[in-house]
Amino acid sequence: MTEPAPEISVITITRTRPQLLARAMAAVERARDEAALEHRILVDACDATAAMLRAHPPAAHRVWRVVTRQPHEHSGPGRSSLLRNMGVAEARGRYIAFLDDDNDWETGHLSSLLALARASGARAVHSSLQMFHRDGRPWRVDRVPWARDAAAGRARFAELVALGVCAWGSNVFHDRADPPDRPDGARTVDTGAWLIERRLLLEIPFRTAFTQADADALTGEDDKLLADLLAAGVRPPSTGLATLRYYTGGYSNRFDAPFDDSFSWRSEAAS
Repeated sequence: MTEPAPEISVITITRTRPQLLARAMAAVERARDEAALEHRILVDACDATAAMLRAHPPAAHRVWRVVTRQPHEHSGPGRSSLLRNMGVAEARGRYIAFLDDDNDWETGHLSSLLALARASGARAVHSSLQMFHRDGRPWRVDRVPWARDAAAGRARFAELVALGVCAWGSNVFHDRADPPDRPDGARTVDTGAWLIERRLLLEIPFRTAFTQADADALTGEDDKLLADLLAAGVRPPSTGLATLRYYTGGYSNRFDAPFDDSFSWRSEAAS
């Protein structure tokens, strides 16, 4: 007998951080009380992470595989997009959620998103997030971490305060997906905050081409996905709940040290 398809497929992409991946896997385990789900883990050419998964007790809801690289392939938003699209193509759930290997969820993350999707009929919904330093301390620095210098980070934080996305002294960011015709709107939704119908992501996949202009503006795959969804007329509501636990230290906000020895913001197709 064929096992019924899960309602949510959680997709995790990972490379060289098996100790962080274990935390993400634990978050998905806890969320199994909230929805029928599967967890699809795509390992980006990393033997150490594959070894950790082989040693981990198997689970019927968890599927993982190693995605090899060609010599010209490297880390960056283009590679992340490629892996996310692979996960969506292989997924069995009606909805897709993303949990990157360095992030975590509060209890109720998936159930609140699923309840909003059912009640609204929206094909895409999202949550808010809490931001943390990599060591687990709440991010209460009054600047955004995804700016290359502190002054730019403080200026962008002030803009987001004015828009109501965040507040002085708080580590909560209320992601928003305001329509393009609102010049005073906020359009910032992290990949991990989404719950999106799989069919919608097959129609509007993550873009894999990134240019030098994207690198200069720090435009990531989540920025392009949101722009494409809005351009297609999708109007995602938010739970307003800060149930995504976002940790700094990823490639979009780590400028004090190389993120990955193969990293490049520009994708091969765009170079």
